[in-house]
Amino acid sequence: MKTRTQLLGLGLLILGVTFNTACKNNSETKTSESTNNVAVVTTPIFKTEAVTQTFQHYLQLKTALVSSNAIQAKQEAQSLANVTTNEDVKHVASSIAATEDIKVQRELLSELTLQLKPILTANITTGKIYEQHCPMALKNGANWFALEQEINNPYYGDAMLHCGVVQSTLQ
Repeated sequence: MKTRTQLLGLGLLILGVTFNTACKNNSETKTSESTNNVAVVTTPIFKTEAVTQTFQHYLQLKTALVSSNAIQAKQEAQSLANVTTNEDVKHVASSIAATEDIKVQRELLSELTLQLKPILTANITTGKIYEQHCPMALKNGANWFALEQEINNPYYGDAMLHCGVVQSTLQ
């Protein structure tokens, strides 16, 4: 009986060591895999400080709309209007800042994105900007800019946060 108990104990010890070793190896693999999947985001550099600030406020406006925060979107649109040197961009940003209606703000983001695209394209010197597209937004689809490839949809917020695709890359 004593031998049987010792053998059972030894068997459990071997099983425990094997299981523990396997789990450690597996967790090391997961750690290294997750490290490889870290998204690297670099801020693009533009020819002028005005374009840099305009784009920074655009991104903050977009983030506010992703979060469905109309008040923050209004504030960021006003900041964008204050720093941009382009009158068309200033007009659209001022229109966004003039309302707390998130639906209207989102509609105007599409127009703002269209106005900014040639400015960003002409002024980017290094880095990447991802132009993303949601085919369901605003009846015919709508675009926005992001620094990362991950989709965070400003047109639907939580309702359809990851709806969309990367349409092109500005660089």
